[in-house]
Amino acid sequence: MPRRRELFGTLWLLLIAPLAVAQSPVPLDGGTDEPLLPASIAHLPVLIDGKIAYLAEDEDGTSIAHVIGNAFLRIGEPGRGQELRAEEALIWLNTETADGTPYVRLEIALWKDAEVREWAGTVTFGPVLMVTAATTGPIRIEIDEVSFDRPTFSPLYERGRVLREEMHRDDTPHAMRVQSVTQAGGEEGVPAGPPPVIQFRAQGELHGPFATHGRRVLTVTGGTFLSRGEPGSGTLLEIRADNVVVFLPPSASAPSGDQGPADALGGVPVATREGEMPAAEGGESPGDMGTSPESRTTGWADAPQLATGFGDIDVEAVYLEGDVVMSQGPNLIRASRLYYDFVRDRAMILDAVVRSPIPERGVPIYVRAEEIRQLSFNRFSATHAVLTTDEFHTPHYSIGAGYLELVSRPGFESVGAPGAPGTGEYRIRDATFNVGGLTVGYWPALRGRVDTSETALRSVRTGNSDEFGVELETDWNLFQLLDLETPRGFDAEFSLDFYSERGPAAGIDGTYERDKYMGLFRSYVMTDNQRDFLGREREEQPVRSTRGRILLRHRQYLEDDWQLTLEASYISDKGFLEEFFEDEFDNEKDQETLLYLKKQRDNWAFTILLQARLLDFYTQTERLPEFGYFRIGQPLGDSVVWHSANRLGFVRYRPMDQSFQELLRDGRLVGSGSVVRTDSRQELEAPLDIGPLRLVPFGSIRQTSWDDTPDDGGVQRIFGTYGVRGSMYAWKTYPQLTSALWDIDGLRHVIKTDITAWAAHTNRDSHELYAFDENVEGIDEIDGVQVGVRQRWQTYRGRGETRRKVDVLTLDLETGFFNDATGEYKTNGFTSYSRPEESIARNYVNSNTIWRLNDRTALLSEMNYDVNDAELDILNVSVAVERSPRLRYVIGYRFIDESHSDLLGMDLSYALTDKHSLAVRERFDLRRGRTLDFTVALIRRFPRWFSALSFALDEPEDDFGVNLSIWPEGLPDAIIGSRRLTGLVRPAWVAEP
Repeated sequence: MPRRRELFGTLWLLLIAPLAVAQSPVPLDGGTDEPLLPASIAHLPVLIDGKIAYLAEDEDGTSIAHVIGNAFLRIGEPGRGQELRAEEALIWLNTETADGTPYVRLEIALWKDAEVREWAGTVTFGPVLMVTAATTGPIRIEIDEVSFDRPTFSPLYERGRVLREEMHRDDTPHAMRVQSVTQAGGEEGVPAGPPPVIQFRAQGELHGPFATHGRRVLTVTGGTFLSRGEPGSGTLLEIRADNVVVFLPPSASAPSGDQGPADALGGVPVATREGEMPAAEGGESPGDMGTSPESRTTGWADAPQLATGFGDIDVEAVYLEGDVVMSQGPNLIRASRLYYDFVRDRAMILDAVVRSPIPERGVPIYVRAEEIRQLSFNRFSATHAVLTTDEFHTPHYSIGAGYLELVSRPGFESVGAPGAPGTGEYRIRDATFNVGGLTVGYWPALRGRVDTSETALRSVRTGNSDEFGVELETDWNLFQLLDLETPRGFDAEFSLDFYSERGPAAGIDGTYERDKYMGLFRSYVMTDNQRDFLGREREEQPVRSTRGRILLRHRQYLEDDWQLTLEASYISDKGFLEEFFEDEFDNEKDQETLLYLKKQRDNWAFTILLQARLLDFYTQTERLPEFGYFRIGQPLGDSVVWHSANRLGFVRYRPMDQSFQELLRDGRLVGSGSVVRTDSRQELEAPLDIGPLRLVPFGSIRQTSWDDTPDDGGVQRIFGTYGVRGSMYAWKTYPQLTSALWDIDGLRHVIKTDITAWAAHTNRDSHELYAFDENVEGIDEIDGVQVGVRQRWQTYRGRGETRRKVDVLTLDLETGFFNDATGEYKTNGFTSYSRPEESIARNYVNSNTIWRLNDRTALLSEMNYDVNDAELDILNVSVAVERSPRLRYVIGYRFIDESHSDLLGMDLSYALTDKHSLAVRERFDLRRGRTLDFTVALIRRFPRWFSALSFALDEPEDDFGVNLSIWPEGLPDAIIGSRRLTGLVRPAWVAEP
């Protein structure tokens, strides 16, 4: 009964532990809560949320926050405050004083689909709303991405300042006041302001200005160039075309600078001499959509022959036709005709091609359509459009869109580091996937980011193998398929597969990471009518009609230095993970179901672990629960350091369900009931320095008790260890040693010598106990000594900015000897430096060597010699060579006595031509004289995408397969091979993910 009460109390504590899901607040400004303030000033907190926020100072010194994308503000507590929403919001925050107490005055411009909702239910709508408020409460911002650049690229920034000036006529502070500005004029109620000033250059024949249909216009035939903005900035707009109609405001301003002859109607300059038309920003000629830094212009200072006779004029709009090229930030647009409204930053583009770079993928994206509308500076829409990374007029592959909306986001590398190229988001209705001119797929709606993919399809692979038959594997972006916006830090993939010898299969894999939590989710389900073949000496598993897995791992960072970890794993049968997810089975963390709560601060931690075994084909220890307290490196006085590790809880040993073959091989594994276990290890060490030598004498005492054991019932064990650790550094430099042949420019030799010697005593052997934990019950009375000599030879390589220090040769030697080393261990000897009692008692000599002959050639070796058997247990020797951009290869020999492995291997990739590459992988068993694993792939590079035809032989699993893979350029998630075919070398010209 007492155990059940303790268990119930612990579970209740874990269930009520709070979860914090909000991002870390970034304070903008704050106030104090003082009495005697005017009633018009509130005492409410303010929350600002959205996708992107630009935090800066306005020209008058006021703090501003420009929130782009789902702007949301809350003034007050959740559920009892006013909520403000809009597509964009521009917020001024100014600290003022009333009756000697500071408060914050907020002036908020809500633009597009603006909404203010009172907590009592009253709602105010409008295209544009202006809100003022005053509060002493704290102000915080929860934004996906933050930059500290002033948002001068946005029309709202300039036009919102006009609204703010209007609101300044009333300086009385308000707890919150809402004012509609839908009648103020301009786009959707935003004041248009004065017409923008345009740099205007004309080469051909100019007519006008003259009045027509109530507008003042002028025309130019034979070549025109217009620009707006600062040269070199990310918001510079440049347009050139053969012919143009310029719409002037009612009274155009006279051009600035030196003037040529001007028309008497409006003082607009007329071209007086001939000259070359400058290229638009980006330097593209009419027949080339590529970019050339050498051909970019930075303004009219680059064309002084055209400076006289041309200047700046006020322009409302222009209509251009004939070889129209427009560059706007990173985007380049070509069209036959274009109408641009400079006042509202809107445009109509006919027969258009939009080219936008994607820095994250290293490729551009193209949008082609008969008609493209620019809705604002960074928003475009099109009907019957084509989206692709292929520059050809008829692309090899493309995404067709009945309707497309593309939003370009100004970019920045990180918080406080502006200037990185931007990226973009797209929404598509009636999407089609096209190969050449043929439509091969349809989906009603897609949404995504162009820096991730322009299509929901991430990879597709088809092939044929003896074990799986005809194979088709596809991976899709789940958020894009569902027409959902991808949350920051989240990624989800939907797999849809088919195997003719097995059946259909599907699964969802997802990962996420935010400031307060992180985790992953994996799932897969299939129908299967065949037995697994996992090796010639492996026992066959029974057939299961439905197979699959579910895995969840989540970590939540809580308040007050707590963190919560949850894991849950279900697998249908023992062979499923090894058959379909072999890399995860071999290399990743064990499949477990647990709840782990930890509070860690400074050098101590308190833990609670609740673990259950759901998979009866795995051997695991359950903890029902277990409490722990740990302290590392606690000083006691000036010369002694204390380490402490303590556990208390209920543990249960659950061995796997054994087959007959496993019973013969391993003997019967005996489980336990619920056992109360306490374990406490205390260690003291006293570091001291003797010249260059540091010695650390140490001693530890460990007390462990169990209320049940296999033979004796409840027992206690005392385990003591004492010894010394030591280390010493020595080095010498040889600046005179240089060699062009060996790429050496001076040499520095660094040697570290370390030693560990100890003795241990205990009253219980490990075979008397249940095998709950290897590092608790698995330790035995071992005396030993370990000596290591670790050497580095360093030199300088490279020139100029690439000059750096490198390790030419690394040579580590280590040996370990034990007084009671036996032949019981199946693995190699090992010494634990921090806890020597956990060492593996096999006398050994080990070495690791890396020789970097140059930056593209390295020799590597590893060796372990078992002194007990006087035999070599491990020997690995390999050479890695990279001769970019054509050749890469690794050739190696591996011998592992424990697994009877004696292999010669090679991974090679060779670029045969600019379009074709060959990749080969070979594993040859020297002991048996046969090939174990052989793969050869011919990779073909097409414009913006790749394909690979591979032939694979897996002799241990008796499987031969032919596979065809395709993947677009710039998509790191789409890789060569399937879940069973990994490690194929990439060709030299394929970018690594």
